[in-house]
Amino acid sequence: MKSRTQWMLCSLSFALAASPALAQDGEDTDSGYSDDSGESSEGGGFALGLRAGLGIPFGKFTSEESASASNKVSDTFSAAIPLQVEAGYFFNPNIYVGAYFQYGILSLKDDCPDQVDCSASQLRFGANVAYHFQATPKIDPWVGLGIGYEIASQTTSATVGNTDVEATASVKGLEFVSAQGGLDFRITPAFSVGPYLTYTLGQYSTVSISGESGGNERDESEDIEEKAMHSWVYGGVRMQMRF
Repeated sequence: MKSRTQWMLCSLSFALAASPALAQDGEDTDSGYSDDSGESSEGGGFALGLRAGLGIPFGKFTSEESASASNKVSDTFSAAIPLQVEAGYFFNPNIYVGAYFQYGILSLKDDCPDQVDCSASQLRFGANVAYHFQATPKIDPWVGLGIGYEIASQTTSATVGNTDVEATASVKGLEFVSAQGGLDFRITPAFSVGPYLTYTLGQYSTVSISGESGGNERDESEDIEEKAMHSWVYGGVRMQMRF
């Protein structure tokens, strides 16, 4: 009888000790995924991201043929160095919806003339959705689609005699689609970093010129009649923090 009582007490002690561990395992499973240390991420929530890399243009500003200038985007802008910030929400561990804003420094194909300062920039903003496959707790491939608006500008300034002259030419239009994909490496359950690739397809619809010369201002804008398609291919590194 004594040995039977001792066996029952030992069995009860083992069950009581195992119950919290089993309950903890169940919580980790329900919360989504966990890393090797046992930390788990939430199923959804807000997220902030940052991208940096390099962009290459393709296509034309307009389909109208010109004998005095090339219509290819790549003959004006050779590359872009973009910095993009994005914010959005994960409805679950897989589905993300958000907005983005990108500022890029454009590299001009031709050098500026002597005693003339030139610079160029690009703005992109819009919305995108993404699906995260969550292949493993450490590796998260994803794909996405977006839509937005693009503005590319070139500013030229010089001093002619005693007069300062500055002019900015801009083209702008819809970005019909941006196809995206990447591979996130999860450093912690909340923070990830990895490579990304984006392909955009858009159309410049408006050209504008603004400037100032000797106190006289000029501001003109007109629609591009013979529109053409153009693309940008961006690649680089993306960081994301989930909250």
